[in-house]
Amino acid sequence: MRVMRLMRSSGHPGRTGASATEDVQRGIGLMMLGMLLIPGVDVLAKLLSDALSPVQITFLRVVFQALFMLIAIRGLPRLRHDRALTGKLWLCCLFVNLAVILMVWGLAYLPVANALALFFIEPLLVMMLSALLLNERASPIRYLLAVVGLGGALVVIRPNWQLYGWPSLLPMASALFYALYLISIRTTRSRLPSAEAQAWISLAGTLLLTAVLLVGTVLTDRGWSLPLLNWGTIEPHHYGLIVLLGFVSALTHGLISTAYTLSPASLLAPFRYLEILGAAALGYLVFHELPDALTWLGMAIILGSGLAIVYMERREARSLSRQLQL
Repeated sequence: MRVMRLMRSSGHPGRTGASATEDVQRGIGLMMLGMLLIPGVDVLAKLLSDALSPVQITFLRVVFQALFMLIAIRGLPRLRHDRALTGKLWLCCLFVNLAVILMVWGLAYLPVANALALFFIEPLLVMMLSALLLNERASPIRYLLAVVGLGGALVVIRPNWQLYGWPSLLPMASALFYALYLISIRTTRSRLPSAEAQAWISLAGTLLLTAVLLVGTVLTDRGWSLPLLNWGTIEPHHYGLIVLLGFVSALTHGLISTAYTLSPASLLAPFRYLEILGAAALGYLVFHELPDALTWLGMAIILGSGLAIVYMERREARSLSRQLQL
């Protein structure tokens, strides 16, 4: 309940000294918890993937996530906006649901840690796409580090391609669409609180995926074979997993969003990489999956390049802060 109350707030303007320090520490704690819990979403999706299609799992996830988000904000978000903002929100909805579908599809074939290692090119893609789409330029060394990180993904791909083939590309495609989602959602933040935007996007995702599943049903009835869009039989033991999937999705979003209202983004960025450790641990505990040496090497390259970029961003932010104080 405390997380839900914090989600409804938009920060703590005017707090200084000890209170501000406590907020920063609380934000770091929430970010660490969120990053360690979020691989649970992938594990739950993988458990369901044996019986349900990727689009069906994504639909069920977004329905229950929307339900928990509406509880968090105590009602419906404002549904009507001007045309420009509505278009941006629908674009966010499309990108994030494509990202989830592709990741769930990949998890049906790949170990959790391997899939997440490939997905973690996303921060590097955000930096590169921000330069192309938002004209946010970075130093040449940061672009070089991004290329090194993408090289690390190729190291991870190598053993995975031999074992799993084309599904190894699905987490990377998911990372691309999630990067596009993050860039798109940034353009709405000055107009809409984060929790309200997420609730709107979740409701829109429910409508979008309902339409996709209906189209899939019609095409299947006409003789098309579309396993990606199938509506599989939900067995009694699936219901607990489905509700938990929606709850953990909403909870981790709440933890991470709240963390960003309490602590500077540059301070929280390194903790994102705890997600890979959580994925490796849960993959081993639940599925007895253990990444091989090349996958660990690729993970290390991706992590190293990502953390180096984070370090450079923090150093530049501190330098700018000192200049402003002079």
